[in-house]
Amino acid sequence: MRNMFKRILVAYDGSQHARKALEVAVDLAKKYGAKIYVAEVVDTATILGLSMGPVPPDIIDSMREKAKADLADARAKAEAAGVPVETAMLEGDPAAAIVEYADKIGADLVVTGSRGLSSIKRVLLGSVSTGIVNHAKRPVLVVK
Repeated sequence: MRNMFKRILVAYDGSQHARKALEVAVDLAKKYGAKIYVAEVVDTATILGLSMGPVPPDIIDSMREKAKADLADARAKAEAAGVPVETAMLEGDPAAAIVEYADKIGADLVVTGSRGLSSIKRVLLGSVSTGIVNHAKRPVLVVK
């Protein structure tokens, strides 16, 4: 069987749907001998868009700390399954950052949960997974 997937990118935010997406990605990686890239985006775009002035640095810092903890958890799960893993903390608009990172690493597949942690922007403009599906130039697997 041809190795269809060598690089699998998981869009992660620590939510229940993201954890399911990680499980599916780990399973696929084991089957195909792939490496997993887990990326979490600190959604600075929404914070800056909703802000009426400078954003207090402690808000961004706490978001970065949460992302760091989420990524450490995801790394531990992948490593426990014997899957090679690399993590990345990105910043900006979540869907755009994931699509850009997928292009940068040459991902063969992007795996994302159907829903993540909600924000006002995502309720008004649609979900991150929809943005990834609409803009990615590679296959996207949305896990429910």
